[in-house]
Amino acid sequence: MSVRAVAGRIFKHGTILLRNQYKANTYRTTRNISFSIKSANQALPNTQKSPPITNYNNRNVLRNICRQINQHARRILIDNAINRFSFKIGTEFFQKAKERGLYGNTAPLLSLVGVAVASGSQGILSKDDELEGICWEIRECITKIQQTRDIISHNFTEEDVMNLKALSFGKPIAKGSNAVVYSVKQYSEVSNTSEDSDIEIYPLALKMMFNYDIQSNSIAILKAMYREIVPAASFFNNQGINHFEYEFLKTTRYLPPHPNIVQIFSVFSDFIPELEKCRDLYPAALPKRICESGEGRNMSLFILMKRYHQNLHEYLKQTKISIRSSAFMFTQLLEGIVHMVTHNVAHRDLKADNLLLDLSNPNSPVLVITDFGCCLAESATDLTVPYTTNDVDKGGNTALMAPEIINKKPGVFTKLNYSKSDLWAAGSIAYEIFGCINPFYGDKTKRLSSLSYRDEDLPNLPVNVPLILKRLIKNILQKDPSKRLDPEVAANIAQLYLWAPNSWLNTDSKIPKCEEILEWLLNLAVKLFCEFRCDPVNDDDINKNNGYISFSEYLLISTFLCRAKLLNIKTALEWIQNNSL
Repeated sequence: MSVRAVAGRIFKHGTILLRNQYKANTYRTTRNISFSIKSANQALPNTQKSPPITNYNNRNVLRNICRQINQHARRILIDNAINRFSFKIGTEFFQKAKERGLYGNTAPLLSLVGVAVASGSQGILSKDDELEGICWEIRECITKIQQTRDIISHNFTEEDVMNLKALSFGKPIAKGSNAVVYSVKQYSEVSNTSEDSDIEIYPLALKMMFNYDIQSNSIAILKAMYREIVPAASFFNNQGINHFEYEFLKTTRYLPPHPNIVQIFSVFSDFIPELEKCRDLYPAALPKRICESGEGRNMSLFILMKRYHQNLHEYLKQTKISIRSSAFMFTQLLEGIVHMVTHNVAHRDLKADNLLLDLSNPNSPVLVITDFGCCLAESATDLTVPYTTNDVDKGGNTALMAPEIINKKPGVFTKLNYSKSDLWAAGSIAYEIFGCINPFYGDKTKRLSSLSYRDEDLPNLPVNVPLILKRLIKNILQKDPSKRLDPEVAANIAQLYLWAPNSWLNTDSKIPKCEEILEWLLNLAVKLFCEFRCDPVNDDDINKNNGYISFSEYLLISTFLCRAKLLNIKTALEWIQNNSL
């Protein structure tokens, strides 16, 4: 707590105490009690013999101590305020204002504040504060544009799909151990059934969770699978259950929309239908009314989301991408992690299979984080969890579990800190994004283990990977979490590599001033204002080199500007200067 805050509290409570002590005294209404404040020596009578200790004397001692504290607090506050004024004023006026402020009349002191602000000189707000204020305006403007994009990017609302009857099913897209995903579209009586499962015909995806042991009740299903709906804005009650029974959802954090987080439109519980290839893909998860050998329950949770083209694992196996595209995807991954950390959500199961890509523009894919089934999103806690027994769930995917999590032993005062665990997992995935084998995957004799690896054991990245990104990846893979960068600073470094002037990234150049950084941010913002387009698919102008940024580039720059702060950007630039040798 700052000195100013401490002094303010002392002054506030001291004044209240004095008022209570002197409530019975008759003072003139125009006189402030502060005019009667004296030191303890002046207040006590000059007696040669100390009187016996009584309640009355105790009250006098307490009153005089409070007087001293009150006076001292006023002096600290006024001196602190006076020292912030850079202009010169008359000595007599200055002294009177200070004295009156000490004795309760703050009007002259407040007039000095007004003069300081009106004079245009350095007053209570420093120059850096003023520049940060402009940066705040940029954040507000870009945030409003993003909110507008979210509203107009789809032609239907959440209420349009509240159960399975509102959907037409296509073919299955993917199947995992806990769920299956089908391509779907909104149901229409005039629409023709098509054998094709093209993304333009079926632009949505429906994730059906497997339910083996939860009773067929909406509340029970939601309580067991609540982590899956962390990025969802709402859950539809289509089973006639009283709304007060959903109060438990308040104990779960909600992750607001973000360009690099999977877009969920609707969540509801319903009866499991008989779908295409269900008996071949997941017979055990089916209820007995559909499959006699099935072990599943009749109802489950359904999550309607935007459909993406591929997951990252499949994409990297089939496509050879440029370093620029790799850096672009890695930066998006970091931006998604920053968004989760900002809202105290830890994914705890990051891997290439849980990263989806929108390939509307193949040169600049949009990467999103999906599958929050193992996430930490308790509203009662932040990113730390008490770890008293081995029964506490650490999350999924032990191969990419951060060292500070997997090495932690349970104890009475032990806690699991997930503030940088997803960042560490992103560092390991970066090897795959830049065309290498993940060092924590593969053959047991060659792969590293997060339990026992050393920092120097990490393999080198390809030669064509920029040095800044090499150093960044090595930093966020350090075993000691205290040595890793903050996720926001790490994302800033990746963003600066993509968009900052080349001179800022040279080791022999000086770190730019705040004014230069702000000018660069304004230029980026103006570019977004001028080139903002609502259509994420039509990127013909980019292919024709008409000078427009692609929709995916717009998204990445806007996510950066929505959280841009001069101090954090300067910290990232300092790190680049110190680690580019």
